[in-house]
Amino acid sequence: MIITITNYYGNEWDYEGEHGPDRWYLDFPKCAGTHQSPISIKTNQVKYDPRLQKIKLHDFDNIFNANMSLKNNGHTVQVDLNDQNMTVTGGGLPGKYKAQQFHFHWGSEDRRGSEHDFNGIHYPMEMHIVHYLESYGNITEAMDKEHGLMVLAFMFEFVLIDDHVNIPSVPLSSLIPDTSHLDHFYRYDGSLTTPPCFESVIWTVFKKTIRVTESQINAFRHKVKKTANGEPERDLTDDFRPPQPINDRVVFSSKPEKQYIDNNTNSANIQSVNSLTIVSLLLSSLYSLYHSR
Repeated sequence: MIITITNYYGNEWDYEGEHGPDRWYLDFPKCAGTHQSPISIKTNQVKYDPRLQKIKLHDFDNIFNANMSLKNNGHTVQVDLNDQNMTVTGGGLPGKYKAQQFHFHWGSEDRRGSEHDFNGIHYPMEMHIVHYLESYGNITEAMDKEHGLMVLAFMFEFVLIDDHVNIPSVPLSSLIPDTSHLDHFYRYDGSLTTPPCFESVIWTVFKKTIRVTESQINAFRHKVKKTANGEPERDLTDDFRPPQPINDRVVFSSKPEKQYIDNNTNSANIQSVNSLTIVSLLLSSLYSLYHSR
């Protein structure tokens, strides 16, 4: 999960080298906290919580076009939901949360990329839709408060088709699984997965995956670039933090789990959704961005 707040930090952290995750705590002490994210979700250790009823999405069907801005912030591809009024309630949340932005984490290889994992199995990409508790008024006020932030996290999984569709505007709801499949999720208290690592986040990690083609993720791997200290631009990839210790936390599930660890990667459970449309749109925008410079 990434939040860009200039007065907190600039580009003084990275996912590798001397500024990598194992050294973040030197400049951002909260990154050494006990309730950090992401985590590895062991499905045979989660606790069923019947209070985790279905998540309710409000106005996610609205078309976003002029009120959307796509940017490469040096750490990921981020889409800011400017002046949108998309909110989330239900699902055991303590209030109404307003969507601020969504972004992606992906790997250079198919076997890694997601920040969270299920039973040690990582996915090639993970999307975070970042929200703040509406009563705070804005994300800056909410980001260091207990339960001030809430993230909806979705894993991406490959399908064996290659369908690129570019359209001028699409609703965010087209990217995520149908709401009828949002009743199975995991919930835990954690942190931002990037500096400054505030432990202010309610995490909602969905079990249902989003379908995407391998060629589309390869485009993220090779079209998104970063530069540092005057060096030649290079691929921005492997932008994920390794799993953090769960310590004394409990991960709750909205549905009773099987009594064994399922090592299946859920390929049989992929929802036929329109996610390919938005992913294609983002890639098309990125292509235009880099070839117009």
